[in-house]
This record gives sequence, C-alpha cells and structure tokens, in this order.
Amino acid sequence: MFGGVLALCFSIATAGTLMNLTYFADASDDFTDSAFFIAGGIACVIFGIAQSLVLHGYPGWVWLQVGVFMSYLLLVVPTIIYSPDHLLFTLTLLSPLTGLLCLNSNRQREMRREMLEIRHKRNGVIAAPLKKQGRWKWW
Repeated sequence: MFGGVLALCFSIATAGTLMNLTYFADASDDFTDSAFFIAGGIACVIFGIAQSLVLHGYPGWVWLQVGVFMSYLLLVVPTIIYSPDHLLFTLTLLSPLTGLLCLNSNRQREMRREMLEIRHKRNGVIAAPLKKQGRWKWW
C-alpha cells in the first residue's frame, strides 16, 4: 500500500528534475518552481483521493492511480530526444513502473478484495436495522 505512495514521491521528484533539465531548460526558475509544485500537488491530491476511496472499498478507483503513474511515464519518455543523463533517465522511468508494479501486486489485489468485503459487511450492518424500521432508501 505504501509502496505506491513512495513510488509516487520518487516519480514526482525525478520527473520534475528531468523535465527541469530538458523541457524547461530555458525557462525562468520562478516558472519552473511553481509549475513543479502545482503539478506535484495536483498529482498528490488525485492519488490521495483515489487511495482513500480504494481503502474505503471502492477498488475501481485504482485506475486513477494507474493514470497518475502513466501520465508521469508518458511525460518522461519523450525527454530521450534531449539525451539526458542516463542514470536520471533510468530512475525516472523506473519510478512510475515500480508504482505500477506495486499496484499490480498480489498483496495489493488481496487488500482491495478485503476492503470490498468489509464495505459490503458494513453496508449490511447499517442497512439491517433501517430495513426493519422501514426507513431503508430502496424499500
């Protein structure tokens, strides 16, 4: 669960550094700093919302996390044109791929199944007394 969050942090840091050296090499420092913090903040918020919804038993939201990692991967791949440092480029490619690997692991899948079962049980416990009282929303 936390492997994906750590991979996101590394993805933001390495992608920001690589894009700062390639795409934004001629841009002002103020622009690059603000763009880096805004993009990183948006990615963290999106990933955090998706992670909390997955932990509340909605496994379909994992695709939003996959989308965040894929967007970082697709932003990084075209920087090969600028022939960046090989180590930085490799780390920048491996960070989102590691995050995708964490999301696809058996442990993560098992956790999503368990959280879904807990949500169904929780809804059943909440719904049973309301059904007896006749206040259930579908009855």
